[in-house]
Amino acid sequence: MAGLSSDLVVGEIIEIKYRLPQRMLDDDAPRLSDRWIMAEIIHQDGEALPIARLADGQITDIRAYMTWRRISRMAGSSRA
Repeated sequence: MAGLSSDLVVGEIIEIKYRLPQRMLDDDAPRLSDRWIMAEIIHQDGEALPIARLADGQITDIRAYMTWRRISRMAGSSRA
């Protein structure tokens, strides 16, 4: 994780890591691949979980177990 989710502000762009199964052509055990999906923070309210809109339009909250990284910080944000 690239900071605390409580540090996120509305309008920031992040990427969230999702682990997805790969399609297999043989009978081997399924493999997982990591995929980073871009998202924009659309709601942040004090102690509540931040809410983000994924690039595909779905909405998700940013939970403590999620791996994410900051892509762009809002101009004028004083948080490090």
